[in-house]
Amino acid sequence: MRVVCPDCGAKLDLDEAQLHAQGSGSLPVRCWMCTRKLVHQDSSSEDGGPPTVAIPAYREERSSASRLDKAVTTDKGSLALPQDETITIFAVNGRSQGSEWHLSRPLVTIGRLGGGADIEIDDPRVSRTHCAIEVRQDVILLHDLSSRNGTFIGETRVLAGQLSDKSKFRIGSTVLQVGVSSLAGARDKQ
Repeated sequence: MRVVCPDCGAKLDLDEAQLHAQGSGSLPVRCWMCTRKLVHQDSSSEDGGPPTVAIPAYREERSSASRLDKAVTTDKGSLALPQDETITIFAVNGRSQGSEWHLSRPLVTIGRLGGGADIEIDDPRVSRTHCAIEVRQDVILLHDLSSRNGTFIGETRVLAGQLSDKSKFRIGSTVLQVGVSSLAGARDKQ
């Protein structure tokens, strides 16, 4: 059964046999993109309608110290930078325009200057820990960390999204761009 995450719009393929193997008819599922917990509820109604997938009705507490742990609860064992490429974040505009940061770890936070994030942006509209970049070999994911002013890809506010080479995203009033370059190409130029 294919469902769409109501938070980020990612498509999830759920195995109906696995869903109905649970005695209660309810199985918690995590969205592969935003990691939000979804709950499948068996619809045994008279109309025989499709199963329902819903987000639990609670809202997580805002806590700057532990937001990264709560937001990114996926399997950390698959986090890894690609061996033959380097990933760079560039500030395209704003007060930090011209700054660039090379990712040395597969999970980094981005936030306001002086806020303690791995990458700090000089922008008062950016939260202390605004968003995170997560790299899983050939996939780069962007996660909003419950920021006040949101994280945007294009004009769309996102909780999570996939990025690639030359992708741009906005936090506060700063536009950032991802750059992926081959290490082999850099060695050839030397």
